[in-house]
Amino acid sequence: MKLIYKINIAAFLLLAVAACSDEFLELTPHQSVSNEQALTTIDDYNSSITAVYNGLSSANYYGRYFLLVPDVMSDDVKQHPSANRAKDYAEYIATVGDGIALGMWQEMWQNINALNAIINADVELPAAVEADRNHIVGEAYALRGLVYFDMVRMFAQHYTYTNDASHLGVPLVLEFDQFNEPSRNTVEEVYNQIIADMNQGISMLSNNPRTGRTSTLNNTAAKALLARVYLYKEDWANAEALATEVINSGEYTLVSNGNYLSSWSSDYSSESIFEIAMTENDNRGSDALGRMYIVEGYGDYLPSNDVVSLYSNDDVRRGWFKEDNFLTGDYAPYRVNKYPSINGTDNTKVIRLSEVYLIRAEAKANQGDNTAQADVNAIRQRADATAPPVTAVGPALLDEVLLERRKELAFEGQRLWDLMRYKQDVVRNQCTSSICTINYPNNRFILPIPEAELDANPNMQPNPGY
Repeated sequence: MKLIYKINIAAFLLLAVAACSDEFLELTPHQSVSNEQALTTIDDYNSSITAVYNGLSSANYYGRYFLLVPDVMSDDVKQHPSANRAKDYAEYIATVGDGIALGMWQEMWQNINALNAIINADVELPAAVEADRNHIVGEAYALRGLVYFDMVRMFAQHYTYTNDASHLGVPLVLEFDQFNEPSRNTVEEVYNQIIADMNQGISMLSNNPRTGRTSTLNNTAAKALLARVYLYKEDWANAEALATEVINSGEYTLVSNGNYLSSWSSDYSSESIFEIAMTENDNRGSDALGRMYIVEGYGDYLPSNDVVSLYSNDDVRRGWFKEDNFLTGDYAPYRVNKYPSINGTDNTKVIRLSEVYLIRAEAKANQGDNTAQADVNAIRQRADATAPPVTAVGPALLDEVLLERRKELAFEGQRLWDLMRYKQDVVRNQCTSSICTINYPNNRFILPIPEAELDANPNMQPNPGY
């Protein structure tokens, strides 16, 4: 059957929630399902938002490719000779027919459609569950902001690519319309919607995660995600202010040096702000992110010697690298061991307190505030108590912040975007790919709009260079 993918098909909502509620399978006809029909009880709201979190765990999203693809495009990762998953992105030769781009595009839109249904539902519920419904709707707003932020990073150039962020972003689709064939909004417009959604979510979310764990959002987690958005927008003042709120909330504490390595093989550490649960039922198994790195899995990708060399012997984070005596030559000697589960059950940590410290540090450094030193020291000296304190000021201080981001957030899918934000080339030393230097700017720093979408929607503009 020919695949025709259009982002306005309501059936994606049905697919997204089917795993959580058989009732959704009985709704017909699929093309005319209203929000009122789909969501009528608090159980429907719970099922729908749970389906979205399940969607985030997909191998096409936080379960694997959303983190893996930007890392294999960066200078932190090199290819194993047997690599074949995401290889076209590592070598910058992907096409509009690429299955990874299509899978990611579909998964993100499925989640947006499901979130729109939650946000736009207008049904009367008993007063006793109104607070629960409001919290879920708050989650939906914050999550819609997150999904749009992820989509605009993956399929559009970064915010300051043009002076006024007027370059192509992604379509903003906030309500269901089966006849809609949307064109792409500008990156500025998409960011404005992201910020509005996250602020609305913050206003509705309580301080307690609905599940009691950081696998679902609360008020402070949404603030942490919004601080990241402001950072990418280069709104330094707002990034600093929100990061400070999160740090000062007292809800999270940095994991100690002695427990830091083990925190990557366990769930819900004290510094986890939001992470995607990978339960026995939901985990990606052989498709998990970690299995792209470990020898017990596919082992397609290896840490570059450049990134390994950044960690001192006393840095606890050096334990993220495991020697493999069977690797030789340019491929030797390390494998990434940050996601060690052989079964693929490691939760995906979306945002942690350590990143929030570094968000504040970067925001401060860009405003000429040298107190950014303390935030860098908190992360660097947690990892290595023998590390000398940061004393740099001015541009050198910003260099220290960015260095610590590279070290702390390695293999979490952020390195490429950091290089883009600062308009730097990707330079791969001891290169094992067919391309070793990718100059900024580059059309290929982002994914193609999938061919199936371009064929289905005459108003959808392709990404240049594809």
